[in-house]
Amino acid sequence: MFDELYQLIYGFIESAIQLKRLPRQGWIRVGIPLSDVESIADHAYNTTMLSLLLCDLHNALHPEETLNTEFVMRIAIIHDLPECQYQDFDKQVEILLGQDKYQQFKSQLLTTASTELLSLILNEEVKKQWKETFQELQNKKSKEAMFVSYIDKVELLVQALSYESLGYQSSLFDNFWETSSKYLEKCTFGVINDLLPILEEERAQLSE
Repeated sequence: MFDELYQLIYGFIESAIQLKRLPRQGWIRVGIPLSDVESIADHAYNTTMLSLLLCDLHNALHPEETLNTEFVMRIAIIHDLPECQYQDFDKQVEILLGQDKYQQFKSQLLTTASTELLSLILNEEVKKQWKETFQELQNKKSKEAMFVSYIDKVELLVQALSYESLGYQSSLFDNFWETSSKYLEKCTFGVINDLLPILEEERAQLSE
């Protein structure tokens, strides 16, 4: 038992804590100074908070098709955890490689990184549970995984709005709005779809 706890604290958690020191590359690319750039850990926390809030709202409004809140939270909190192994990749990498090669590249990295992280968990039952969550991150076969993938894009827009409210030029974030909005066109969750016009209205007001 001592060995398992030691490995978790000084192995797994020590790896995960790297996310607090890794800045989100997309914001750096558009010129946000490092002093204002969020870390991957910041993004993961905000994505998890949004996931919890909107999951609770969805379940309250749609009791006939509820989401598993615990599963949503598990996926949200670790959705960028593998980046502690391979760093953050900006959208520019996808443009350079092309979508198909980028997705293959990212899938291979996720598999390698998750395998390395799982090797730090000695308890087989716990390892199996985490492995299933990593697989959902990659395959997105469950409605919970898709829900979090949409929230991930929503959080991006919320952060962009935060930067605009600090006085950064609106045009810096046009591409983020375009690509995120396009991805969210496939979203079938009402609580997310109803939120988008509110965010767009807030952005319009900031531009006035």
